[in-house]
Amino acid sequence: MPRRRERPTSGQVEREFMEALQRLVDGQPADPDLAKKARSGTLKINVSTVAEEAGRSRTLVSHDGCAYPRVRAAVLSYAKPPAKVTSKVEINRRLRKENAELRRSIKLARETTVAVIRRMERVKHEADREVLAAQRRAQRGNRDPNEIAGVRPKTASPATLSLVRASG
Repeated sequence: MPRRRERPTSGQVEREFMEALQRLVDGQPADPDLAKKARSGTLKINVSTVAEEAGRSRTLVSHDGCAYPRVRAAVLSYAKPPAKVTSKVEINRRLRKENAELRRSIKLARETTVAVIRRMERVKHEADREVLAAQRRAQRGNRDPNEIAGVRPKTASPATLSLVRASG
């Protein structure tokens, strides 16, 4: 049966992180990959490299609500802030990206405006039709809707009305 590995205490893990940070600051990392970067001058002190040097998970110190906030604060105090981009190529790339985003938003605004205008025209057309229908109904008044235009209704005699009622 394999031996069960003892779980380190919180203080031990924090101490390992702090020792790893100190080795990186001194330029003497124990990790072979980090040692190679230190020799070439490309070693950066950040959460990932400290975790790699300590042999621990990066998530233990990588976010604001992490398990070891003191270690995180110490690492961030050594980390260099990202340099502002000053090369013309990067500035042009950023401006082109912003320009493309603005063009997309303008296109979307135009499409939305066209859709609203079309909807308003359709509503206006339907409203005009309803107004005309109401005007026709008002002109018709109380006339019989089955009345034929241009034909005068004959006055029916009482005898004719009784025949129509009896047959109907």
